[in-house]
Amino acid sequence: MRPDLHPDLTPSQRRDLVRLGVDQFNRGEFYEAHESWEEVWRSTRPEPRPLFQGLIQVAAALHMIRDLHRERGPGQTFAKARERLAPYAPAACGLDVDDLLVHVGRWQEWLEDREREMPGWPSVRVVDWEALE
Repeated sequence: MRPDLHPDLTPSQRRDLVRLGVDQFNRGEFYEAHESWEEVWRSTRPEPRPLFQGLIQVAAALHMIRDLHRERGPGQTFAKARERLAPYAPAACGLDVDDLLVHVGRWQEWLEDREREMPGWPSVRVVDWEALE
């Protein structure tokens, strides 16, 4: 059975998917986080849509690096993520966007100069669990 392309999520379902994506991302389950956040992004109420698209792109780029061992592609994906996330800094939907952008920058630098030490795997910091919707 195919998933609904534009699910009509309740606020509770939406919040649960955002939280699940954060938990998955922070455990290094980048592909799974991508899928959870994409469910929100595809929903009938995806706002703020660019924020979720940026989160999805960060997770996708890290999945490409760690799991798919791709050298091409992650840099462009990080650049697109940065464009989408930057307007939401310092924080949005309870998430520390500034901190995530710092991590994205470190990964972009490493992709440009592999002689550098590989940065640590990032996490998504939640600054306000109540705002996480």
